[in-house]
Amino acid sequence: MQKLILVIVGMAGSGKSFAADLLVKHFNAKEVHSGDVIRDEVRARGLKYSPTADMAVAHWFHTGGREKLVAQRVWEKVKRSRKEIIIIEGLRSPSQLKVIEQLACEKPVIISITAPFRIRHEREHKRGRFGKAESEDYLRKRDKLELSHGVGKLMKRADYKVNNNGTTKQLENSIIPLVENVMQKYKYSHVEV
Repeated sequence: MQKLILVIVGMAGSGKSFAADLLVKHFNAKEVHSGDVIRDEVRARGLKYSPTADMAVAHWFHTGGREKLVAQRVWEKVKRSRKEIIIIEGLRSPSQLKVIEQLACEKPVIISITAPFRIRHEREHKRGRFGKAESEDYLRKRDKLELSHGVGKLMKRADYKVNNNGTTKQLENSIIPLVENVMQKYKYSHVEV
């Protein structure tokens, strides 16, 4: 069965995870977060999860030719799914996308979620995943690191861009119809790699 693979990309706090969760609920899709691969590796190394451990392990994955490992591990989590729609959230580099394309034998649809820095910082702080570490300085360092890994290039390559600077309802009202349109297009003109 051919699948529609949606890759959700964006900077930290842009709303990627929320958008992916909305799509999972609305379309009964299978979802995998690339961040889960990072967190799995942190645990496998016996490290306590922290902003420092997260950034260090993420950086390790994106150096020395290891960026492809993230995509391979993501694909291991989704390849057996019987769902028609697969959502991969949080790839960080064009080389990771290329691995997904090769393993899936499908051309994913890339959706970029964007939001201004101020809004992203507020969201990260409210999430509280990293405790007091959600300083502006921390987010700027994280942005710089993720951009060095290639997330900006992925965002530029996106097939669709969603500006998420409003409410969660506004995001829902923009992304659900967008994916419904993608589904219509997908059913009639599926493109293989």
